[in-house]
Amino acid sequence: MAKNDKPYIGIDLGGTNIQAGVLDGKGKLLATDRLKTKADGGEQAVTRRLVKLVEKVLDEAGLKSGDVAGLGIGAPGAVNHKKGIVLSAINLRWTDYPLGKVLKEALGVPVAVDNDVNVGIWGEYMAGAGKGYDDLMGIFVGTGIGGGLVLDGKLFHGVQLTAGEIGHTTLRGDAPLGQRSLENLASRTNIVDQLKRLIESNHPSILTKLADGDLSKIRSRLLAEAFKENDALTHKVIGQAAHYIGVSIANAVTLLSLPCVVVGGGLTEALGDDWISLIRAVFDEYVFPSELSKCKIHASRLGDDAGIIGAALMAKQRLEVE
Repeated sequence: MAKNDKPYIGIDLGGTNIQAGVLDGKGKLLATDRLKTKADGGEQAVTRRLVKLVEKVLDEAGLKSGDVAGLGIGAPGAVNHKKGIVLSAINLRWTDYPLGKVLKEALGVPVAVDNDVNVGIWGEYMAGAGKGYDDLMGIFVGTGIGGGLVLDGKLFHGVQLTAGEIGHTTLRGDAPLGQRSLENLASRTNIVDQLKRLIESNHPSILTKLADGDLSKIRSRLLAEAFKENDALTHKVIGQAAHYIGVSIANAVTLLSLPCVVVGGGLTEALGDDWISLIRAVFDEYVFPSELSKCKIHASRLGDDAGIIGAALMAKQRLEVE
């Protein structure tokens, strides 16, 4: 089998879940699976779970590590993609972790590492909602908020290799710590935490019933259910988050004059077009000049598979050049 036809493994490492898949030479997913990240166990424990999951998807695809050409992985936070090092992953509490080297030694295959949203937007650019655009931004809303940029058909990393970190942009510089950045204000984590606080301070919400009285059960699916049931509190909190995201996208599009933005992550997948419409309305109000209102804002087409497809395609592109 020629190298170009060999399968690649793609991994999407998140603060909550790890997803992995095997992509064949024609871009078809042969197998996918997932595990909980369990970041509290530390770097080595998470790495062991990564290896376990890779072995599982290879087995499901009827393959061994020697049958694949390489592995790509997207990790949350700041990543030095040239050295395969996770510089700072807040959700994992990792600092300067040589993930690429560790996985290569454990699995015996070449490894390419990048930021998780970078690989997600690369997947959307190559095979999803961003296909056909040479310039686009991705913003993925989940445990945190990450971003990625494709400019002139290439992932843009910037001088310190961390470009695209829109979640860490400051929206309220005069607010207390923990309430200043886009991620602080509009991630799914923030939405859930805010709803819990409000419900516990006697604001009525159908979420109490949907969660059987256990507010720790609130995740994207329950948020979407409450939103569709027109729960007033859920609408208010989600609307606030959409406002901050719409303003942030407008700022980025104003700065870079982009033709397309792809919004992804679990919350986007759960809420669908209603979520995109809320963001769109705010974007149209704040973007400059008005001609940039032509910018398309699409929901991720690849959904949960964006990260694993993008990671595998990123590895294929980089490793075959080396």
